[in-house]
Amino acid sequence: MHSYKEVDVNNWNRKTNYEYFKTFSNPCYGMDVEMDIDKLYHITKETKTSFFINMTFLLTKALNSIEEMRLRIVNGKVLLFDSIDPTYIIMTKDLYFQGGGNEMSDDYHTFYDRAHREIESKKNLLTKEESFNPNTYDKYYMTCIPWIKYESIVHPIPDKSIESQSVPRTCFGKYYQKDGRMKILLNITVSHVLCDGYPLSKAFIKLQEMLDEAEKYLS
Repeated sequence: MHSYKEVDVNNWNRKTNYEYFKTFSNPCYGMDVEMDIDKLYHITKETKTSFFINMTFLLTKALNSIEEMRLRIVNGKVLLFDSIDPTYIIMTKDLYFQGGGNEMSDDYHTFYDRAHREIESKKNLLTKEESFNPNTYDKYYMTCIPWIKYESIVHPIPDKSIESQSVPRTCFGKYYQKDGRMKILLNITVSHVLCDGYPLSKAFIKLQEMLDEAEKYLS
């Protein structure tokens, strides 16, 4: 587990929102936003690297830059982690889906190597491993649906686990061309207990800024 500090809820400027949305059985909400991935798409093609890993790297960096995305509720306490790792779903050879993930690194090549090793090891599994750890919350829950261009998506979220609800979930679909540029629809779903619309919007804005300068981050 990464290092963290506990948030003093009684002196938190979000205390009112925090207490209010805690009363909801499922306080989660999300946004589906079209992202311009033109630079990332072409860099990926030129370098013959994995679009999924490259996108996951930039998305994780963008999320980690927003404090609210690093907040979690664990054992009734609000914790602010210094860094969060990505977890994701990997398709195996028999079309089964296996849970995976890797430790975050701000160095692109280190991150790429870690993710590539994890994906290669899991996609060749014939014996199914336990995919879900319900007690691991210092993560992002990430997935993608690369076969179709969808308009919106709703994540399955337990309505009796405020800890699990506190974990941001992301999903992106099949990339497509629009107005001569490559695009993708990205969903980010969060708990309103910890995150309001402004920081959620900031996550999309930060990611788009990074996508616009993809060569800077993937060099």
